[in-house]
Amino acid sequence: MYFVCRCDLFHYYLFQLVIPRLIYLLEKQINRQLTFRYDIAKGYVQGEEDTKYLIEQISGHETISKEINKIMEKNKQDAMKELGLMQRDYPDIVTAVKTKQAVQTVLNTATETLNVLIASGIVDKNEGAKLQKVIKAFHTTIAPPTAEELLHSISWLENEKNQIEFIQKKARLLCYDYGDVICEEHEMPQGIHLIISGMTKLYGSNPYYGVDKDVYEQRNPTRMPYTDYLVSGAIIGELNCLTKQEMEYTVTCETAVQTCFISMDDLFEAFDKFLECPSLEYKIWLKLALDITIKTFKENLAYQDWSYKICAKLPNVYVMDVPTHSKRDIYDGTMDEVILVHGSVQDCQQLQPYFAPCILPKTCHQVRRIIVIKKNECPCHNKNTNATLTLTLMLLLHHSYLIVMPYAKISNKNTTFCNS
Repeated sequence: MYFVCRCDLFHYYLFQLVIPRLIYLLEKQINRQLTFRYDIAKGYVQGEEDTKYLIEQISGHETISKEINKIMEKNKQDAMKELGLMQRDYPDIVTAVKTKQAVQTVLNTATETLNVLIASGIVDKNEGAKLQKVIKAFHTTIAPPTAEELLHSISWLENEKNQIEFIQKKARLLCYDYGDVICEEHEMPQGIHLIISGMTKLYGSNPYYGVDKDVYEQRNPTRMPYTDYLVSGAIIGELNCLTKQEMEYTVTCETAVQTCFISMDDLFEAFDKFLECPSLEYKIWLKLALDITIKTFKENLAYQDWSYKICAKLPNVYVMDVPTHSKRDIYDGTMDEVILVHGSVQDCQQLQPYFAPCILPKTCHQVRRIIVIKKNECPCHNKNTNATLTLTLMLLLHHSYLIVMPYAKISNKNTTFCNS
């Protein structure tokens, strides 16, 4: 009897010690496999995008090119769905993977920069070795950001204490359940949403980029549907609020979602309050213009070897508008590239129209905005222009890249665009 009790006690303590350890090891192995699976799917999506841009340059047969693009788009959507399901079922793992990649990118960039400084003799080898140790000592993990921290990380609010405080006072925290609709295609925007936590699914057709709807449909008879997934830190509705145009996509919740909501009225109040150069409205346009520019560069074969992350951080860039009944000079010797990122313009000499997004050729030296007048409309009777495109904007990058964009006036006051 004593022996049996001792055996039972031994087995009890054995299970108490072994089972938790075994569960921990199994969970660790499962997480490692899920992380590997997510990395593969993410790399596959990026590979499909890169290959898609090259197919049009390689294939000389339009029918074959379209067929290949359809297959690649379907494969990409399947991979995106898999990524979305993983983000829904394993949000902690996906967040950890993204955080690890972002932190590692920052540390690798710091190491590469330090190596360049050492090689050029700016930093002594002994000092460089100490700095290397400091870089390696940084933590590779960070805690999930709070709503306040996410506001500080927005590019058009960064280091602007007064603007951040104003937005914090006006913003509201909204909570959504799985399956809830945040915004729908074709409805007017109510404001912008900053995702604090959770994952959303964005689906719709290719955006018009400010091009007249009838003109766009003539040039693109079939609008390709697209799907994307947005997580913490993403912003919904920036461009639509700026232009006061209807939403071009629907956003639904794939998990429980919390957002920081800023209404259009509060956003416009902020525009009128913070007019100092660069104004808040200008900085939002600049951010959107850079996003469209990077995508345009990636789609152009001549720029395939560029580092797009470096392009996004260029300091010598600004947005220029092309108002109605006026002309703008471009490629005047201070610009390397001009990108039309929103709306449409016309070459004043050759009368060639260009539609966003596209890289304007260097033979184009002066542009003006294209005005589309509908048959049932008279421009002299259309007095309420607040909700229609009234300006053309250009994003200019001196001695680097230059981006042009027609732009929609949304405020009652004249928007100031400065070369800073």
